[in-house]
Amino acid sequence: MKLPCSRHILGLAVAAALLPAGAYAAAQPDPQPDPQPEAAADPQDASTLEAVTVTAQRREEELQKTPISITALSKEDLERKQVARLDDLKFEVPNLVIEPNTGTTSGAKIFLRGVGADESLFTADPAVAIYVDDVYIPRQTGAMLDLYDVERIEVLRGPQGTLYGRNATGGAIRYITRQPNGDPSFVVSGQFGNLGRGDLRTALGGRLGEALDFSAAALTRNRDGFSRDVTNNRDVNDQEVYAMRLGFSLPLGDSTRASLALDGIKERSGPAYATGVIRAGGTRPVSDPDNDYYTLQTNVVQGRNDLDQFGAVLTLETELDWATWRNIAHYRGMENLLFGDFDGTAQTRFHLFQDQDQDQKGYESQLISTGDGPFTWVGGVFLFRESNEQPTRQDIFATGSTNTINLDTEARALYGQGTYAFSDALRLTGGLRWSWEEKDFSVVSVRANGTPNFSFAKKDDWSKLDWRLALDYQFNDDVMGYASAATGFKSGGFNGRGASPAAITTVDEETVLAYEVGVKTTLLDDRLRFNAAYYRNQYDDLQLTAFAPDGTSLLLNAADTRIQGFEVDATAVLAPGWQVNASVGTIDAEYTDFSAINRPIFEGKELKQAPELTWTLGTQYALELGDGELVMGVQAHYTDEHFQNLANSPIIKTDEYTLVDARIAYEAAGGKWMVALWGKNLTDEEYFTGAFDLAALGFADAYMNVPRTYGIDFRYRFW
Repeated sequence: MKLPCSRHILGLAVAAALLPAGAYAAAQPDPQPDPQPEAAADPQDASTLEAVTVTAQRREEELQKTPISITALSKEDLERKQVARLDDLKFEVPNLVIEPNTGTTSGAKIFLRGVGADESLFTADPAVAIYVDDVYIPRQTGAMLDLYDVERIEVLRGPQGTLYGRNATGGAIRYITRQPNGDPSFVVSGQFGNLGRGDLRTALGGRLGEALDFSAAALTRNRDGFSRDVTNNRDVNDQEVYAMRLGFSLPLGDSTRASLALDGIKERSGPAYATGVIRAGGTRPVSDPDNDYYTLQTNVVQGRNDLDQFGAVLTLETELDWATWRNIAHYRGMENLLFGDFDGTAQTRFHLFQDQDQDQKGYESQLISTGDGPFTWVGGVFLFRESNEQPTRQDIFATGSTNTINLDTEARALYGQGTYAFSDALRLTGGLRWSWEEKDFSVVSVRANGTPNFSFAKKDDWSKLDWRLALDYQFNDDVMGYASAATGFKSGGFNGRGASPAAITTVDEETVLAYEVGVKTTLLDDRLRFNAAYYRNQYDDLQLTAFAPDGTSLLLNAADTRIQGFEVDATAVLAPGWQVNASVGTIDAEYTDFSAINRPIFEGKELKQAPELTWTLGTQYALELGDGELVMGVQAHYTDEHFQNLANSPIIKTDEYTLVDARIAYEAAGGKWMVALWGKNLTDEEYFTGAFDLAALGFADAYMNVPRTYGIDFRYRFW
């Protein structure tokens, strides 16, 4: 698969962003009136909370009237709380663990309420679905998205089996982009800081001719390495990312609008290097002699982590007399070349090479009722195809065999969900989704000397009927309670890293029965929003990945797993212009049943990536100063200790940590310009974001978080 040259894509986006105003204004025979600038909030009027609108159930609804657990962040929230990339969401969402996949900067390891996936190979599917608008992103590789040109982020906590279906047994993250609306706009923003940080963003919008609305945005993000490779006297773990997005929207007749969106990403960051974690005083060979996790050893000098992505989506939205009919067709392609040192030593103990080529095609048709009666509904059909091909090689002490892995996936689903209002207060929601999925897997292995090693091929399919029932009651205008029961489904798969036919095991589908009881309140004359929920999820055949001590890859089912906990999130206005936000999440998880052969693996073990407690506490204060506002914010986020692997190795356990971020900005009247000072991880906390403990290979190593960073933000609106 050949992707369009990313430099050409980015050049097109930048050229569009630098068009003079007259280039498109002159093309409009009937110019639009000047839009009102986006005014900065007046602290004298900011004494109540604004209502939040979400589309989590495929239609616009108030957040406080939607009977599921949702975290919603507007573009203003994202900027003021320094949520710039997908992994920053962990600071805002209870019970969310999200970090880069081991060895990469572009892969997203996501666990929500204790369920997720940390194996980036395409034969292991994620359990938290990512959607960019209505397009499903199936791979962890390339999913660590920058949050630019964004209108809103919604995180749906808990299984989303009816409306989102595929691989959403843990939850779903919805990335909702800015849509073309014809309003002329041109904004440039950037960020500079220590570690050579230098980011630049541009966003342009307007109208071409009489009816063609367009938007364009481009991003470049760069940062030097924060770890020191003492073997080769250099800094590693740097970032170099370029991205673009183009959107067009055109009415077709009186009732239909067509939209086309194009996006591209080019990343040339280096691979992520791990550091040895074995210190003096134990029984194992020391791999961290200077007791500094930000120094490391490696014998890989020319590591690679090249990523190219391209996507296109065409949407037709038709307003019928009784429903909105939405049709979405998309194509996405991705190439990722990765070669890295995964052992954290200056020897070849565990190196990995892989060259992934992925493409996907999909179509979804949605019907969403628009009537005023007591019954509202949504229904749809989902069709999806994905192909992956990847030569991969594990070098354990010497050059290993090259396994060329192929996986073709076809998925189909029919779904419907309806809500009946028995009265103004009482509503019942029911939904069904039938899913079918087929996977065609093969691997051809060739030894390092060029002779055949083995070949293996297998095809399998899985199907499931999922359902959802929810009852909600509006006790008064300010208090709603709800209770729900739902199921979810993730299809089975294959152990793609198996080093022999006997090691290429097949896992059964993962299913979940989830219960949730919650309350959503807006109190004190709209000055306090307080939401709380209890959840209990029972997983059958939970899919887990692991590496055995000798480096052998494992993909297996945990027979039964019970996960339960509480989540609370609150936002309060303490005074005009002064807000406080807080959230708390708990996870109580255990393996409840396993076969005799799996007893040594699961008995007495805790789930990995499942901290028992997370919390966030933050405050924002806006003070009138001159013609604008001085906006100050501080956020603190705590994550309890948790294990990085299935074996619960204590040497690579992530200890509890608390991160503190702060920002102070001056926002000019009318949103014309902004400048800010910012700092992240101000207390310079150290923690492991991922790790390996492969005792038989003689190493244990970990990937580190980014240390303290600080710098300056700016934004300027030309029109």
